[in-house]
Amino acid sequence: MKSAFEAILNPFQRRFAALGLLGALAVTVTWWFIIARGVWMAVEWASA
Repeated sequence: MKSAFEAILNPFQRRFAALGLLGALAVTVTWWFIIARGVWMAVEWASA
């Protein structure tokens, strides 16, 4: 049987896990956007 503390903490752990995953996804997408933009600028500069 779970303690009251674990019963209270469990939903918070799930919520923070979801927020952590969303944050990691946002950082990854932002990082790839920066890389893609850099590559695009390099291609434009090389082809100019």
